[in-house]
Amino acid sequence: MDNSAHQTVSDALRMELETLAGQDGPRVQRIEVEGRVFWIKRVEQLGLRYRLQKGDPRKAFERERLAYREMNAAQAPVPQVVAEGADFLVLPDCGLDLRRLLERDADLAKRTRMLVDASVMLAEFHNLGFAHGRPSPKDMCQVDGRMQLLDFERYKHANNTPVGQARDLVVFAFNVAAHSPQMRGDLQEAMAAYRENSDTAVWPLAQRWCRWLRWTAWVTKPLQKRPEGRALEFKAIPVVMDLFLSEDKPLV
Repeated sequence: MDNSAHQTVSDALRMELETLAGQDGPRVQRIEVEGRVFWIKRVEQLGLRYRLQKGDPRKAFERERLAYREMNAAQAPVPQVVAEGADFLVLPDCGLDLRRLLERDADLAKRTRMLVDASVMLAEFHNLGFAHGRPSPKDMCQVDGRMQLLDFERYKHANNTPVGQARDLVVFAFNVAAHSPQMRGDLQEAMAAYRENSDTAVWPLAQRWCRWLRWTAWVTKPLQKRPEGRALEFKAIPVVMDLFLSEDKPLV
């Protein structure tokens, strides 16, 4: 799959993008050049408190830059980097993220199709040997009818295994259930699409991980009863457990 053909830029445009990106600016900046929209991602500048909380931003930036280099070379379903430097990456605009697309589109069939397409894309991404780390609809977009993944600050080679991919799958399902709750009823179809297009080893590993975490559905029961807006993530836990463990003894 060639994800780069429509994203190529001329040498002159690339030089202009590199000049703009090399200037001082916010960590994430939208720019428009020659009628095209791009996004600059710079190394995050953090004070001591947030460095202790979030870790070294330079390392996070280097993880993401390494991810894009390797994934672009493998023609993975990710944006093609159009310019880069020691402290920045420039990426093409990918439009609204999938979470917002799922919120705004009134066509139920279209929303279901997008979620299924995202699951198939994640399977294709895994089949290339990669793992994302924390895939979510907010880290996905649709470009020319194809789903793509974004945000690789947690990328690690150590996660590029069936175990890491299984965690990806569970985390993706959880993020859909928690932050796109209107799509909970479509997750079964989305997971079936993933299984049809992925390595057969991943699903059993995802089930095993959910069995280890099954206790979380029990201890959070009181919190699951809170109003929807205050407990979306807690309410998502039994949804995900049932999704992966429906063949086991049901949760009661």
